[in-house]
Amino acid sequence: MAPRPRPELPRALHRQAARPKLSRRQLRKGKLPPELLDAARRGLLTKTNTAKGSQGRQAVDRVKGYQPRVAHHPELTARQAAGHEMPGDLLPMVTFYAQLGAGPAVLVDVTVSRRDARRVGRYLSLVAQLTEGRITPAAFERRVKGWRPIEILDPPGLRGQVRFLADPSAVLALAEIERGEERESWIDSGRKRPSPRRRR
Repeated sequence: MAPRPRPELPRALHRQAARPKLSRRQLRKGKLPPELLDAARRGLLTKTNTAKGSQGRQAVDRVKGYQPRVAHHPELTARQAAGHEMPGDLLPMVTFYAQLGAGPAVLVDVTVSRRDARRVGRYLSLVAQLTEGRITPAAFERRVKGWRPIEILDPPGLRGQVRFLADPSAVLALAEIERGEERESWIDSGRKRPSPRRRR
C-alpha cells in the first residue's frame, strides 16, 4: 500500500513548527503558539512531519496526548492521568492470574502502580476473550507470553516482580474455580476503596 501523501505546510507555519521546543515553564504559561495547536488539531501537524525537540512536535503531543488524557480523567492531575503517582495517592489494588514459582495462582488484592494496573486491565480483557471463546488459546498465549513482569508493591510477602499467567489451560482452570467461588478478577483504581470488599 502506498503511503499517504503528507499535507503541504505553509512556509510560515513550517518555520514556526521547526523552532526549538519550549521549556516546561513556558508551556505552563501557554507560550506555545495557538496556530501550531490549531494545525495539530486539524491534522496538518503530525508526528511524521514534525521533528523531535521542535515546537511542532510539542503541539502534536499536547493535542494528541496531554489534552485527551486530562479530558478523560478530570478528577486527576495530568501526571496522574498519565499513570504517575503523586504523594499521598492511594495506589490501585488488583486481582489477576499470575505465574509464581510454585505454579499458577490467583493474586488477590495486591497493590501495583497505576501504570501496571492498566496493564492488568489489558490482561483481564484478554482473559475474558479467552473464556468467552473470542480468542484462541494459542493467540492468548502468544500475546501474553512476551509481556514484561508486574511489580507487586504490597503485601510485603508478595513484593517483587511476577509474570502474568500465559498458559491458557491454566487460566481457564482458574477461571472455572473463580466462577465456583463467585469471585471475579478485578481492578480497584485506588480512588475509592471498597470496605469491606464486596464479592459478587
